[in-house]
Amino acid sequence: MTQHSSGSWNQTTLSLWQKNPVINPGHWGFSFQLIRSFALLISNLFCPPGETSNPRASNTNMVRHSFLQLVVLVTSLALQAHCGPLALQTRGACATEDPDENFLSEIGRQKSAAAASANTQARKAPIEIETWFHIVSSESESSQVTDDMADAQLSILQQSYQDSDISFRLEGVTRHVNDEWARNGDDVAMKTALRKGTYRTLNVYFQTNLQAAPGQSGRALGTRGDLASSVLGFCTLPDPAINASSPASQYVKDGCNILAKTMPGGSLDLYNRGGTAIHEIGHWNGLLHTFQGESCSADNPGDYISDTPQQSTPTDGCPAHKDSCPDSPGADAVHDFMDYSSDVCYESFTPGQGERMRSMWSSMREGK
Repeated sequence: MTQHSSGSWNQTTLSLWQKNPVINPGHWGFSFQLIRSFALLISNLFCPPGETSNPRASNTNMVRHSFLQLVVLVTSLALQAHCGPLALQTRGACATEDPDENFLSEIGRQKSAAAASANTQARKAPIEIETWFHIVSSESESSQVTDDMADAQLSILQQSYQDSDISFRLEGVTRHVNDEWARNGDDVAMKTALRKGTYRTLNVYFQTNLQAAPGQSGRALGTRGDLASSVLGFCTLPDPAINASSPASQYVKDGCNILAKTMPGGSLDLYNRGGTAIHEIGHWNGLLHTFQGESCSADNPGDYISDTPQQSTPTDGCPAHKDSCPDSPGADAVHDFMDYSSDVCYESFTPGQGERMRSMWSSMREGK
């Protein structure tokens, strides 16, 4: 007769969690260790250490294994129902492209000009940005984005940018049902058909099934039950090559692509207060991530803004304190809109970021 150890049952139990995407606790916001402990308890109940098999052991083990699968599945589904919507644990999903040398050169030029200029009052004049919202939905999710969600998104943008003396004048909201556009299958075709205004006009495309454009850089999130997208959004940085005489075809891709689930009242838990649009529009206005360069080195200029502390890693969630560069002044700006914190953590831009956005507007978008 053979002896069957509980260890193999424990391993089998854990593999059930790992192989079945429906019951994999990695998709949820509760502790894997709690579930693991429960699974081990169940396995030990059905096959305690040192158990000796009888001649019908194989049949008995098969029954036990099937029953164990059922217990694990039912328990996991109950936990899912109790814990509510599935939740991302990290923003990690901005696919805005890194700045090129022309953009960085423009930052240097603006800093030099600001230092030499005494006309600071002109740089503080209020800025009002002509804005269009485009709601692009798949057939199956055509009713996902309500008018109230669009109104709430505009309101949170106004509140978030007011300290920088920037406001948004919403010219209109367009709605379109197109499965390919909703998943960003043809970004150029979508924007050629939908884009409004000139280079100074902000066009925001809220897409129900947003994917990163082919070749787009960005941090992969993986997938979860109700989220096939690998990104929450991306925007274009201001382009120094665009001028007042540039044809619309040269800047047709300009604007912001935002996963609609991140709008206020959307279904993406932890990221459904409109923070993604705030963050991405910061890029459209010329801001970089607070952790740009991801290094504590003195040679790393980061986001090129003096009042954002040096930061070498993006922030996950909303920690009470984080200091990824302890030898540099200041802790990480976890409440800054240009970090990767969760929506509830977002609070403000720094004065330096406000000045950067205003400078970028006056030199690269105003009058174009």
